[in-house]
Amino acid sequence: MKPILHALAAVALVLSLSSCLFKEPVFTGGFVATDPEVAGVWMTEDETGDARAREFAVLAPVGTDAFMLNYPVGAKGSSYFEVRPLKVGGKDIWQVRLAATFEDGLPKNDSPNYTLLLVEKAGDGQLSIRPLKTEGEHTASAAATQKALLEKSPAWDKLFGDAKVFTRLKDR
Repeated sequence: MKPILHALAAVALVLSLSSCLFKEPVFTGGFVATDPEVAGVWMTEDETGDARAREFAVLAPVGTDAFMLNYPVGAKGSSYFEVRPLKVGGKDIWQVRLAATFEDGLPKNDSPNYTLLLVEKAGDGQLSIRPLKTEGEHTASAAATQKALLEKSPAWDKLFGDAKVFTRLKDR
């Protein structure tokens, strides 16, 4: 599966403020190399067909195993995220950390800034991004989430919520 799936998983965090957030990272290692082809501009399709309701995201590589994500681009509530891709149970997972927001600046050290996103290929040039659910035993701590993901057969549908689909708008 192409790393394009990794790039926009972070976007789902912002799409769903109900994504489970932690003060500490769920994973501290095991990150995989980023694919430069993931860099670029992406957009959502509004379910109603209203082009004015589309949201845009820009993903830029930072080093060999991270991306910087700006989402939603051009909006007053725009935020910056660090995205670190992982492979867990054969699935593409992104660990996302809030780096800064347009309105609040840099986050406080003791605020919950980490979450995970499940990224799946939804079609040609599309990504399906699923945020970590806010309910369930895995939400007790980052360690509980990691444990649930590292089980032999994780219950993906119990861990991650509904998907949002992104389409590649233009390349780097």
